[in-house]
Parts: sequence; structure tokens; C-alpha cells
Amino acid sequence: MKFIKAFLIILLVLALIGGALWQFFLKEQVGFGQVATAYAAKQICSCRFVSEREMASCQTDFTQDIGQLEISETYIDATGRTDQSVTASAFGVISATATYQPELGCVLKK
Repeated sequence: MKFIKAFLIILLVLALIGGALWQFFLKEQVGFGQVATAYAAKQICSCRFVSEREMASCQTDFTQDIGQLEISETYIDATGRTDQSVTASAFGVISATATYQPELGCVLKK
């Protein structure tokens, strides 16, 4: 019985430490990652498909380093450039996609 009680206390302490880490450190970083990926996807999509510039040229427009973001481009030219989108992801878990629509420009997808 003492072993189970000690195990539950240790588990509770670890849960409290994990909650504190999330609240004071990780929550802000995840929020920053969500904003950064959405901003990068939208800006690079507009640069690529509205301004029709090259990807390397578009990435030089950022004043902050976006080297930690992975940028990928989808470009299906089957019937006159139908699906054009840019996806930015951070650490493989946070991502945002912006799709080019001729009437609207680039729009973030949910």
C-alpha cells in the first residue's frame, strides 16, 4: 500500500512540474511557432504566386531568421496552375498552409 501511495505522490508531483513548464515556458513558444509559420507561409505564397518571384528571392525578404522553419511548395500545373500553395512548418509539429486563389491572392487554410 505504501508503494502505491508513494507512486501516486511522485506522479502528482511530476504532473505539477509538467503543468508549470507548459504554463510558463512552452505555451509561449508554441504560440510564437503558430504565428511564425502562418506569417511565413502567407508572405512566401504572396511573393511566389502574386509577385511571381523565385523561392530563394522570397526567403531573403525576411528580416528575422526563418532557418528553423521548413518551407515547402506545392505547384500542380495540370490545367493552367490550378493548385499553388506554400506550407511552413516548425519542428514537424506546427504548420500552416497558404493557398493562392486568383481572385483573392494567398489565403491561409485552417
